[in-house]
Amino acid sequence: MLTMPLPALRNWDDTRAALHQVALVLSAVRVAAGDKLPNDRQFSLHVTRSGFSTGELPIGAALSFDCSALQLLCAGESQHAFTLDLRGETPQSLLRALQDKLSRGGASIAPSAKQLAAELALTIAPQQANDYIRILNGFAAVLASVREQLGGSATPVVLWAHHFDLGFAWFPGGGADERRDAHVACGFAPSSPGLPRPYLYAYAWSQPTGYLQLTLAPPASATTAGYTGLYLAYDDLRELEEPSRQSESILLEYARNAAALLA
Repeated sequence: MLTMPLPALRNWDDTRAALHQVALVLSAVRVAAGDKLPNDRQFSLHVTRSGFSTGELPIGAALSFDCSALQLLCAGESQHAFTLDLRGETPQSLLRALQDKLSRGGASIAPSAKQLAAELALTIAPQQANDYIRILNGFAAVLASVREQLGGSATPVVLWAHHFDLGFAWFPGGGADERRDAHVACGFAPSSPGLPRPYLYAYAWSQPTGYLQLTLAPPASATTAGYTGLYLAYDDLRELEEPSRQSESILLEYARNAAALLA
């Protein structure tokens, strides 16, 4: 649940960028160690109370990030259990250290570093990181509730490492393929090109209709910049009396209205 007051998340660009890079490190290992999943979910992570996680991997271990300790944790069989401190690391050096630790435990994988910054220092302010993980958990609960109330076919609520957004897709006409079947996507993002502040989003697509443009009531607004759909600024959400209930209501209304128009 999103509790008031919501954290301001001011001057947190370095922390946001570092958290994103840590997510990309975990995602690179998950992709290298696992199999391809429907809708490319091998690139996703799970939100946890203290950070985010790959979940159980075929190598017999699960990797997670603990934002309070600023550590990567590997849990599983004894040969895989270890911790790695983020302090002093860059994303690429952290991936190398992680790969080396896994190799010593008998897991030989070759994760790609192409999305990782070579020189970026993983500068994470613990309070800002903890604030954001609390926000992610709040929105994960909101999105899970929306997904449950919509019913039918939907993807899990996951954290996408490439964009660092949290979301799910619902298929009102059945099916389960985002590239082929009509769907409504709902989520929360920390930023995007041209959108430097966090925001709630939703969009709807089908092959016959393309991306739907719907008229929306404030504080939500329609956008075609970056994506076509619903945009609700986090800073406006902070002004709402009941951000969980109201954001849930806004997403449900959008999804149901869009479903009636998708062919």
